[in-house]
Amino acid sequence: ALGVEVTVVDDVPIGQVKERAGLPYGLGSCHTIEMGEYIIEGHVPFEAVEKLFEEYPDTDGIGLAGMPIGTPGMPGPKQDDWSVYQFRAGEAQPYMTL
Repeated sequence: ALGVEVTVVDDVPIGQVKERAGLPYGLGSCHTIEMGEYIIEGHVPFEAVEKLFEEYPDTDGIGLAGMPIGTPGMPGPKQDDWSVYQFRAGEAQPYMTL
């Protein structure tokens, strides 16, 4: 709907994908996306993805750990703030809170 071409690759073990992406240990989720030069991990709200591509920070990607209720693709109303992190070389730092 937003004009983004998507290719689904499901023949590589997800653990290998996350390791190759440099995802910080313990901050994974159920989805890992390569988008341009960045990795998007988990149910990251589009607002954070838009910010990423507006600012182009020096980072490997952004993520939202776990599967929080109310995030895109998860049922139910939002219950808590979502802490989106950015990561580089396996180390995480806060990116934004939604």
